[in-house]
Amino acid sequence: MIKEKGRAGRNDSPQRHKEHKVFNCFKGKGFFVTFVSLWLKYSPPSCFSLIFFCFIFFSACSQPPPPATKLIENIDFELHKGDAEKYIPIEYNNFRKELRTIRDRIIQEESKFSPFRDYEPILKNIGDIEKEGMGLIKIIQKKSAEKKEKIAENLKNLEDKARIIDELTLKIHAGSYARKKLTLGSLAIKEAKISLENNRYDSAGEKIETASAYLSDAEKSVIPLLKRYSHNDLIERWKKSVRDTIEEAKKRKTAAIIVNKAERILKLYKDGKSLMSFNIGIGKNGYRDKLFSGDRATPEGRYRVIKKSGAGESKYHKALLLDYPNHEDRREFLKAKKTGLISKNAKIGGLIEIHGGGKDSTTYGCISLENHEMDALFERAAVGTAVTIVGATSLENELSHGLVELKKNHDRK
Repeated sequence: MIKEKGRAGRNDSPQRHKEHKVFNCFKGKGFFVTFVSLWLKYSPPSCFSLIFFCFIFFSACSQPPPPATKLIENIDFELHKGDAEKYIPIEYNNFRKELRTIRDRIIQEESKFSPFRDYEPILKNIGDIEKEGMGLIKIIQKKSAEKKEKIAENLKNLEDKARIIDELTLKIHAGSYARKKLTLGSLAIKEAKISLENNRYDSAGEKIETASAYLSDAEKSVIPLLKRYSHNDLIERWKKSVRDTIEEAKKRKTAAIIVNKAERILKLYKDGKSLMSFNIGIGKNGYRDKLFSGDRATPEGRYRVIKKSGAGESKYHKALLLDYPNHEDRREFLKAKKTGLISKNAKIGGLIEIHGGGKDSTTYGCISLENHEMDALFERAAVGTAVTIVGATSLENELSHGLVELKKNHDRK
């Protein structure tokens, strides 16, 4: 045991340690290591052979550039592809500076004679940069996900807005301008969704702005009408007209007809009580107050039946002719002309009836019912029966609800 320790001690001499260090350069070289060992032992140390050996030694001991540089190059590529310059410009710029420094240091080491190259400090820095780069990737992935979520939320709001406007424009028979803008906005929304699915966020954002502009144009064309049905003073005036009509008819012990345009309902009252209720059709622009001939609006105000046309006397089964235009209608007509709201050549129009033909009919301004319902109304109404037509009798009506929905949509932005 003592001798073995002594042998081990001799094997650990400085000279022997140096030899091991030399041969460690050739670790894993197999046959080449064996060949060099035998050559050193038996070949005479000529100058040429010594030079040849040094060349082989230095070549075998030279260190290649650290393979970890490939990893941080890949990280840099991922950061660039993920728009790091947009999401985290300062951090990404610092990372690129550190990467350039590493490249310069590797070039500097490669310029040295092989035995003097030392990549260890560089490897440590590469590790630090790798860790930093992976952290930056996580940041841009999070920011990218947040941006995608925000765009998806904006698209959802725009889709809701388009749906609301679509329902409103169909209900009030909005003109071709509003429908065209709505169609263009809907197409832009679809294009934005395709861009989002392909992670083209900038393109999706541009399409969203386009869609928003189109929908805003469509919205502006219907807002004035919706506001009429959300105007408290106007609603109160309509409610008063309805109350007065019912009370006056009750005193005279006659029937009264009330037409609610917002709800598209006609009710027949007798002795202050509702006897019948029918769904109705109104003019194409029936939610507007009639101003002139040809505007296809249904008038608002207090009227009376001035003529009854039975079967065969009306194109629409049976009809009750109203005394439109009355004094108030004429006053408003002249006022609209004076202020330039309508053409100076416009005419006030007339021939407003309650007639048959179907509740789903779109009229020129008249009020239409199903034929069998018109029969029931015709039987109970007489010349002189009071007819009051109003926009609504409550702030809680379908058109004001549409305005509320649009406001909610704006608030979600």
